[in-house]
Amino acid sequence: MRKHKKAFLLLSIFCISAFLLTQCFNNQITSTDPRGLGFAGSSTCRQCHQTIYDAYVKSFHYNTTQPATKQSLAGKLDTDNNHFAYNDSTSVLIQNRDSGLYQAAFVNDKEAAAHRMDIQFGLKHAYTFLYWKANQTFEHPLSFYSSINNWATSPGFSPVQVNFNRFIGANCFECHSSFIDKKLNASTAGIEEVLDKNTLLFGIDCERCHGPAINHVNYHNAYPEAKEAKYLTSFTTLSRQQKLDVCAMCHSGNKKMQDRSTFQFRPGDTLSNFFITLPEYDNKTSFDVHGNQYQLLSQSKCFMNAKTLDCSTCHNPHTNTTNNVKANSSACINCHKEVTHETLKLTTAVLQDNCIDCHMPLQPSNAITFQRPGDTLRSAYMLRTHKIAIYGSNKN
Repeated sequence: MRKHKKAFLLLSIFCISAFLLTQCFNNQITSTDPRGLGFAGSSTCRQCHQTIYDAYVKSFHYNTTQPATKQSLAGKLDTDNNHFAYNDSTSVLIQNRDSGLYQAAFVNDKEAAAHRMDIQFGLKHAYTFLYWKANQTFEHPLSFYSSINNWATSPGFSPVQVNFNRFIGANCFECHSSFIDKKLNASTAGIEEVLDKNTLLFGIDCERCHGPAINHVNYHNAYPEAKEAKYLTSFTTLSRQQKLDVCAMCHSGNKKMQDRSTFQFRPGDTLSNFFITLPEYDNKTSFDVHGNQYQLLSQSKCFMNAKTLDCSTCHNPHTNTTNNVKANSSACINCHKEVTHETLKLTTAVLQDNCIDCHMPLQPSNAITFQRPGDTLRSAYMLRTHKIAIYGSNKN
């Protein structure tokens, strides 16, 4: 009799516990994310991380790709130079039409080609554009450059011949978006890459850097009192190299040969496993200021001597501090409290407010150049080097 009562009691406790647990998870979310069942979608992060989320959605990272609209290009369409003359008879115009923004080529005042600006790449230094043609994307011939506040040739495009046929594959989206699905199809022209536009996730979202979060979100929705983050990789548990690899996923080179897509990278993974190592891609003299921030930083004495220095030492990944040299210089002062400049007569205020322009100066990119209307020479795309050094002397 006692055994029956005990069994009945245990069964009752189990049933009640199962019911309560079911009630806890009645509000759990299910994934509709194109990356797979483990992803919750970044908007779910806001319910617990509102301040961080609201700041991040305004950042350059989050908006590094977006639909090209009049709103996203506010102030860029009001110039008097929304066109580029290739010669006396041929030009490309930026046009605002009923169905969107277009780049249209005209020959002898007759329209020869026109394509809608569907996708905008970039938000700070330059804005370049893609258009969809069936299930492939192609780059427009003109880009907008903040440094000249005007339109000019897209990087590497000819200033004398209109070209709407530069194919852009998934590898470009791997550093400018959070996901796009691709397939390789056989055609009469050979093997071609096709993209699924319905799977495109614009910008770098929360889960691109923090990993799939659906279990994390569902757990903390069920147990809001829990203080310890569950089912998500904590950056505090990562080694310095693992932290660096998260950023190096997109900031470690333009010319590496991939072994697999970095869309598959998760925090804690080893980035080198995603690439085929070839000596010519590791030539220290070839690191460009565009896209090689990790390699340039790793050559710095600051990086080699300070074993805890990583990207987040100077950068808050959730906000924009790029244009604020004083804020960036404060990170330098944290380590270099007693600074002596043997050759410079500068006040303490100047030294503390701007370390960056001297020790991380703007340098021309060899990978990206452009040509302005009417110019015969190509212009340099200037970016700040991440090799921290003493410039203008024999020291480095």
